[in-house]
Amino acid sequence: MSAFTGGDGRPLLGVVLAGGESRRFGSPKALATLHAKPLWQVAVERLSAVCDRVEVSANDARVAGVVSSTVGVFADREANAGPLGGLHAAWRRAVEVGSGGIMVLAVDTPWVPHEALVRLATQWRSHGRACVAAAGPPWGFEPLTAVYPVSSLDSVEDALRGGHRQAGAFAESLSPLVVDTGVDSARFRSVNRPEDLPPPAFSIVGNKNSGKTTLTVAVIAELARRGRRVMSVKHGHHFRVDSPGTDSWRHRHEGGAERVLLAGPDEFAVMGGWETGSEPPLDLLLSRHLADAEIVVVEGYRHEELPKVEIFRSEVQPEPVLGPEEARKRGVLAVVTDRDDLQWPAPVLDPDAADTAARVVDAAERALF
Repeated sequence: MSAFTGGDGRPLLGVVLAGGESRRFGSPKALATLHAKPLWQVAVERLSAVCDRVEVSANDARVAGVVSSTVGVFADREANAGPLGGLHAAWRRAVEVGSGGIMVLAVDTPWVPHEALVRLATQWRSHGRACVAAAGPPWGFEPLTAVYPVSSLDSVEDALRGGHRQAGAFAESLSPLVVDTGVDSARFRSVNRPEDLPPPAFSIVGNKNSGKTTLTVAVIAELARRGRRVMSVKHGHHFRVDSPGTDSWRHRHEGGAERVLLAGPDEFAVMGGWETGSEPPLDLLLSRHLADAEIVVVEGYRHEELPKVEIFRSEVQPEPVLGPEEARKRGVLAVVTDRDDLQWPAPVLDPDAADTAARVVDAAERALF
């Protein structure tokens, strides 16, 4: 029994909503990849960490054919009914399998983090009513990042018969509990076009003085040597690129420009802030500013969901950043360390070997291309 089983003892069914036609995207979104992982798989893994059972709602035979080898798949029972049709099909499926609640997650919102789903499931368990994630307009919540008690969806068929198609309007009719998940609204953004997805990236993580920067520089150089169009991101703390009083600073802070491009004969820099005051999601930065990269090497960002290489020197820190068990959960590509006695779930590379950067690049290329 899941930790999020409802008060009536019935389990929580997770449903990935992947029934859209993907007209603007040009091909099935569910099969598009985020750092080499299909979007349907990203959503399944997120829901699997919270739900007792996970299935995919998909109408496209190409999607169903791929997904069905891993999890259960079902199609809409009402044709051309939009997101509400997917919610209806999820309700009917939940009735069939005896679930007490349905957690839905749209396949094109791959940045909704685990903690947001946990908060939704916790509130559903406590209150036994429809729980939706707080978000911006038009509804003030996300109707497709939500938990619905099966009993609350009895009226979905009436809504469809009445010609209704909007999941938001239907969810609002249920007087749902709007849950503050503590997650920045940018995490709920949708993938509508291929360019909304970032270029393939992986990060190099490690404790201070472990050699992250030295390894990162060597890996970038090796990728460039192989002819890759490589770009990079360095995660910093409390730094300022622009100086108060300069012309570019005045453009932003006196004029109110959202971003300023400072260009010269040899270099350019983009300066801007993040509207919420919190740290912007890495993938949003990649898709906005490094979209033309073939591959991006990221130094740091240990908490972001992307493939990782860990560097750990025992003389610098007594414990690694992730550790073998966490590395297994996070799918670490390789570990550069002098502690090969630990039970790492990935190839272990000597931090001082001449071919270490090349072997890291081999692992990254296998994973991302």
